[in-house]
Amino acid sequence: MVERALWEREAAGSSPVTPTKVFNNFLNLRSTVVKKFNWSPDNYRKYVEATNFPMLRQYGEQEIEFVKEVENPKSKTFIDVGAGYGRVLATLSDLARNVVAVEIDDSMFKDLEEKVTEIPNLQIIRGDANKLSELLSGYELINPVLLCLQNSIGPWIGDWKVGLEQMRKVAEASKGEIILSSFKQEAFSEFAIDMYTSAAKLVGEPDIDKCDSEKGVYVSKTGYTSKWFTKGERQEMKQILGGTLVREVSDKPFFIFHIKY
Repeated sequence: MVERALWEREAAGSSPVTPTKVFNNFLNLRSTVVKKFNWSPDNYRKYVEATNFPMLRQYGEQEIEFVKEVENPKSKTFIDVGAGYGRVLATLSDLARNVVAVEIDDSMFKDLEEKVTEIPNLQIIRGDANKLSELLSGYELINPVLLCLQNSIGPWIGDWKVGLEQMRKVAEASKGEIILSSFKQEAFSEFAIDMYTSAAKLVGEPDIDKCDSEKGVYVSKTGYTSKWFTKGERQEMKQILGGTLVREVSDKPFFIFHIKY
């Protein structure tokens, strides 16, 4: 809907409409929204990476340990989908043959541009992960392991189902792997409001009237929205991704899937 609105706005003007122009307008619009949330790398480091919220800290730690258990990582390309400012890239770089980071946000991508000068086996791509197969076209992907971590799928821009379909398309074509993690709806009532309140300077104070624990939807007063996935939605994720589920964390407030093709 956002892309269509931008297309119509362009069509009403005097300059010709091009897909590139529409996409750039989309990125600019998203950047404006992100600034509303104070979604800067520095704030993310302070309120998420350095969090004192026990469950969020456990999530980050267990996620990294899970990734470290990938077999023969030095023979594989790790693709961080929704890489943000590159929180896990140094770890991935040490593990993997090479690393590709995909990020749509301007402010986060600026940090990635600095990291690419520091990490020799890192490549960075600015773009929409719902077009992931196009973005990665032409890149050498050796035994790819696609990673969508730290609830990147929760506040996904666009349809998260399309994002999963694109990840599957890339991984399946090269007999690769996918590791996906996010939060469980069943844990929303216990953790969500307190967790996001601890990061309110990043995402905004909770809008209690718009939050929905039964659907697992968090909304802040700045409009930031994130999904915590129901049991049925997690099953749908597995169906969309296909492949073989080889490992899973299912007994925590968060979930982690590891799928091979």
